[in-house]
Amino acid sequence: MAGQSDEALTPPEGSTRAKIIAAALRVFATRGFEAATLKEITSASQTNVAAIHYHFGSKEVLIQEVLVSVANPINRLRLELLESVPEAARTLEHVVRALVIPPIRLSLDATGDARLLTRLLLQARALPSELTSTTIFAQYDATAQHFIRALMDVTPGLSRQDAYWRYAFAIGAMHYIVSESEAGHHRLQRISGGLCDTDDPDAIARQLVAFVVAGFQAATTAP
Repeated sequence: MAGQSDEALTPPEGSTRAKIIAAALRVFATRGFEAATLKEITSASQTNVAAIHYHFGSKEVLIQEVLVSVANPINRLRLELLESVPEAARTLEHVVRALVIPPIRLSLDATGDARLLTRLLLQARALPSELTSTTIFAQYDATAQHFIRALMDVTPGLSRQDAYWRYAFAIGAMHYIVSESEAGHHRLQRISGGLCDTDDPDAIARQLVAFVVAGFQAATTAP
């Protein structure tokens, strides 16, 4: 849950709890939170419903745990990358890279279930419920505030209002471009005649960082 430590939320690899969370991530990302059934999750994890009730108590708690398991590695990597440079030496590009690079890397990872992370978050945002929204807010709001302050520190003259707007636009652009790598999408790759490879995390990172940096450096629009 949101108040627990990373260690408490990270079960030993190969444990029943870990198997259920990994299977639920795949099932929820594929079927959606509402349509997914416990039977599908137990089949994918090779466990039983009793194990889910023992470790989580209900499907709702399992959904919360899966969302937390998605948020933790992203936010941890973001903060580690941000803190890798002392505050006095940070640049706007460094802060933007810390914000967008970890989600891109994890979402476009060609191995394991990392590619499901963005799909799951997009589902939670497209079809919000009180449960998913509350869990996402609890995991991401504090990190957002941390980055808002960091972005203002490295962007002279940027008002708090503009910082919030531009942060939101940056996150929206990031979510859109990583969703392009989903099977059946690749619209940008198609309309560009292959010029833009939306399966290439390095190309996405390079273009997105440049775009977001330019957005934060843009002049403030008068009310």
